[in-house]
Amino acid sequence: MKKYILALLCLIPMLVQAQGILVQGTVKLASEDEPLIGVTVQVKGTSNGTITDLDGNYQLQVESKATLVFSMVGFATQEIQVNGRHHINVNMKEDVTALEEVVVVGYGVVKKSDLTSSISTVKGDDLNSTVSGNPMGALQGKANGVQVTSSGGPGSTPRVVIRGLTTVNGSDPLYVVDGVPVGTNINFLSQNDIQNIEILKDASAAAIYGTRGSNGVILVTTKKGKSGKTAFTFSSSIGFQTLEKPNLADASEYEQVFKQRYINDGNEPIWNVSGHQTTKGTDWWDECINDYALMQNYSVGFQGGNDKQIYSGSLSYYRQNSQYQVGFWEKLTMRYNSELTFNDIVKVGVDINPRYEHWENSPSMLGDIIRMDPTTNVYLPEAEWGDNPYSNFARSNNNQVWNPVASMSRMNNDTKQYAVLMNPYIDIKPIKGLSIRSQFGLNARFQMGDVFTPEFFIDNLEQNALSKIERQTNHWIDWNWNNIATYMTTLAENHNINVMAGFTMEEFNNYWLNGSREDVPSYIKELQQVSAGTMNEKASGSETSTSLMSYLFRAMYNYKQRYYLTASVRVDGSSKFASDNQYATFPAVSGSWRVTGEEWMKDQHVFDNLKIRAGWGRVGNQNISSSSFMSLIGTSSYVFGQAQDRVVGTSVSSVGNASLQWETVEDINLGVDMALLDNRLSITADVFRKESKDMLLEKENMSILGYPAWNGKIWENIGSLRATGWEMSAYWQDKINDFNYNIGFNLSSVKNKAVTLLGDSPIYAQEYNGDYIIRNEEGGELSRFYGYIADGLFQNQTEVNAHTNEHGTLLQPNAQPGDVRFKDLNNDGVLDENDKTYIGKAFPDFTLGINAKCSYKNWDFEANFYGSFGNDIYNTVQYYSGVEGRNVYAGALNKTWHGEGTSTKWPRLSVNEANLNYKRVSSLFVEDGSYLKCKLLQVGYTIPKSVLDDVSIRISLSAQNLFTLTKYSGADPETASLGGATSSGVDYYGYPNPRTYLFGVNVKF
Repeated sequence: MKKYILALLCLIPMLVQAQGILVQGTVKLASEDEPLIGVTVQVKGTSNGTITDLDGNYQLQVESKATLVFSMVGFATQEIQVNGRHHINVNMKEDVTALEEVVVVGYGVVKKSDLTSSISTVKGDDLNSTVSGNPMGALQGKANGVQVTSSGGPGSTPRVVIRGLTTVNGSDPLYVVDGVPVGTNINFLSQNDIQNIEILKDASAAAIYGTRGSNGVILVTTKKGKSGKTAFTFSSSIGFQTLEKPNLADASEYEQVFKQRYINDGNEPIWNVSGHQTTKGTDWWDECINDYALMQNYSVGFQGGNDKQIYSGSLSYYRQNSQYQVGFWEKLTMRYNSELTFNDIVKVGVDINPRYEHWENSPSMLGDIIRMDPTTNVYLPEAEWGDNPYSNFARSNNNQVWNPVASMSRMNNDTKQYAVLMNPYIDIKPIKGLSIRSQFGLNARFQMGDVFTPEFFIDNLEQNALSKIERQTNHWIDWNWNNIATYMTTLAENHNINVMAGFTMEEFNNYWLNGSREDVPSYIKELQQVSAGTMNEKASGSETSTSLMSYLFRAMYNYKQRYYLTASVRVDGSSKFASDNQYATFPAVSGSWRVTGEEWMKDQHVFDNLKIRAGWGRVGNQNISSSSFMSLIGTSSYVFGQAQDRVVGTSVSSVGNASLQWETVEDINLGVDMALLDNRLSITADVFRKESKDMLLEKENMSILGYPAWNGKIWENIGSLRATGWEMSAYWQDKINDFNYNIGFNLSSVKNKAVTLLGDSPIYAQEYNGDYIIRNEEGGELSRFYGYIADGLFQNQTEVNAHTNEHGTLLQPNAQPGDVRFKDLNNDGVLDENDKTYIGKAFPDFTLGINAKCSYKNWDFEANFYGSFGNDIYNTVQYYSGVEGRNVYAGALNKTWHGEGTSTKWPRLSVNEANLNYKRVSSLFVEDGSYLKCKLLQVGYTIPKSVLDDVSIRISLSAQNLFTLTKYSGADPETASLGGATSSGVDYYGYPNPRTYLFGVNVKF
């Protein structure tokens, strides 16, 4: 009997070995400790295998002495013997230096090598070198096809344009933070919290967001916890900003310019005596602008966890003071996320991001500061002061510009916002390969703004008879509920399938209330409350609510990681349209071919990777009022009889169109990705074409319908814009002993064309002296300047007399020597509207980004450059005109025409301006707006951990916006180029981007 038992015991291990064991584990990226999806796990010498799921997990039935082969494109293949183990975790190392990242796509993730669409990825670490209040400011020049331009004012939001413009209804992309759509602004987010940013540039990628993806989608992934000991980080940057001071005329030169205007017109100079006793007078720039403005950025964070729970959190503070004597923006952001794994099936988590923002709104007065009369004192003589401190300022006797110091002293505009963004979620994996995720996102904001305008009297033209206090409150409560199921599997070893289906609901609510009173009895801060006002009590308020309901589906397939195909469809229903037109379908399809995966490419030594991509898709836009399809009635005032009695009644306040439907953008993209020279050089290139259909435009209604002219506009689907272009990027990285370096550049070009607009009615923009600077018409580029051609200056009377029509009639009868000669383009002998033509364009021919990094042992260096080329700027500041008594740039007397041959560009000084030199829209004020800007120069040193007992400290010095190479005469060609789709490129002297110097410290322990 014992013999049989002993034989049976000996047989059991043999039976177990024959049946095999279940091996499971997680595959991660070694350098980032992040899970890798789609890694092939195969038993060596057999067809038995699987791939890792969304969390990098795998499980496989194998023999106890088997060898597992872990492989993935771009990573070194690893072979590991099982040796009877049931749990094997693997850290994959990139092959040479090529990194096959895990890329976040809409409602999922995918290996970068498996992408079939055009998506750019920027790591959070690449953003942190540049300190910016908005992470998009730090993105400038780092992603091809993405144009980022900004002004320098505290709290300003950069303009982000992805692959051109296809709608007049806003150009901002949709931002999605950790799966929660948050609208078109992420000023609230600290860039220290960002792990990665993915930009979905073509419709084949963005179509999964349907109605909200027409301007592209930017996915932001924040930092998450990691298993292991809790790690802490601290970073700090503090420094100052400065603006370049313009070289303006002092009081003595201003007086000469002022008088010369009269002399040139043959009149006796009129001069109002100034109170100044010095030739320099008042330097209004120094009176209003600080030499330096403080900028601060602090962040502390932690992350850690174990196999059951991971967590991370941070606290960040950012403040930027205005360069003016008043104004600032500060924000305090907190973030905490935690993920708890109950078992192999259920996982739950939550992200919470409370925040506080505070603005003391900065003035917009640089134009007034430059134009102000320097012979005017800031204040009246003390003997003339009264009880009202706001009335003790001096008034210019020579121009109509309001006293800038007085205007600044009256500024009392304060706004505070409290908000929270949170998204709890549950993730269930009921069977192998299937993941079901339900996530509820809430974005709630409460904002309160106070504006106090005091009573004052400086002059009949500079006064306010009644003080006013106003408070406006806004509540925004937006929520979305995403329910997504994803299934991944491999069939017959070579057919890899990833299928996603989902259902989402979103709602956007806005509640606002505004109250005001006038005649506040005192100026003290405690009485600047609405209840303190004694007259003209007013209140108004409203609420709006819109919603979206969507169904989405996507299937991704690849064969042997060689041939890829992705198809998606989203069906959106929106409350912004009438019931018959609420739903629209947005399909997309894309494919790619990894050429280097072919057998006949195995022996070549040119390409380490070569992939060709193609995609097509449709996305939508619904950026219109929620009531555009409804006709509404509002209050109106009527006057009856000879007594002129005012009666409040009702009238049509808006005209609706129940036939409105979705604005759709169709996109085609072709691209190629390649890596060469042992993956040290990577190149990506794309060409694309985007065209909107049924673009939503507001047009005048037919007068015969009887609607009032002031409220007669109606929304219709009548427009179409087209953007065509190309983009490419190249990136080189290498290592020579202890010296590491990389350099990359990206170049993109896009043409924005209006296919159809309002028929024969162009869209005009940017009013100027009763005319318009910009004209948009069908068949032409967007935001082009339209005016007269300035053909030099008349140098003598003979040239004036020679500028005639065929009958000898003067074309410019009011002209004198030194005035501008304007072209009679149609040769009809009359200078009129028919002689206008396009004289410039706002959008560049191409943009350029250059990014370089290097390190040697503990030292590191970084440089970033950004350029825009081929765009024009219409400069309205007119530094040499002296029109209406404005101040001028120093040297204006010599720069302007003052005799034959003295100038060929700037006309003579004049009071009457009979020839309209400076008041006519013309090419005289169109300048080349091209520039190359040094966005960042930074040097850093890391103190070794061995010196400080496992604590890493890096210190750095950096300069942002250090210099700009440009021919533009204005303050900042980048700020000057801002504007909407149909209104860009006109410079009214906005807040330029300041030069910034920072000292930084980063600590890890």
